[in-house]
Amino acid sequence: MRRTLNLLVLLVTCAACAPAAPPPTPTPIPATPTPATTPVPTLDAASTDIQYAFLSNVNDLTSDVEALAMAQCSDLSDELRTNPTELTEMRGFASTFQNLGVTRPELNTSSDVRDSLDALTKALGQLDAALQTCGIRTP
Repeated sequence: MRRTLNLLVLLVTCAACAPAAPPPTPTPIPATPTPATTPVPTLDAASTDIQYAFLSNVNDLTSDVEALAMAQCSDLSDELRTNPTELTEMRGFASTFQNLGVTRPELNTSSDVRDSLDALTKALGQLDAALQTCGIRTP
């Protein structure tokens, strides 16, 4: 029994002298992803004026195209006979506006500009349908 007691004292002493167990390594907490902020372009006064003038011109052209598209065939024929370059000019202006709406930074970020250009494209399609219905051939 004494021998067991001596062995027990020896084990306790050895255990006390042994180096301490290393502390557990902390588990890293995953970083919460921070959403990237996309800069929102701000328009200065000049850009706002450009956008306003552009929208005004596009909306005026859309109204003119819609008026022609809704005209009776006889009125449409008379209008085009009186102003033979009117369709070419309208299509040219529309093409110019569509190019500007895509390429100009003051315009290409605006949903108002996109909506106005979409309305113009729709009106041109209606005019083409009216011309076809009336049997009017265009260059």
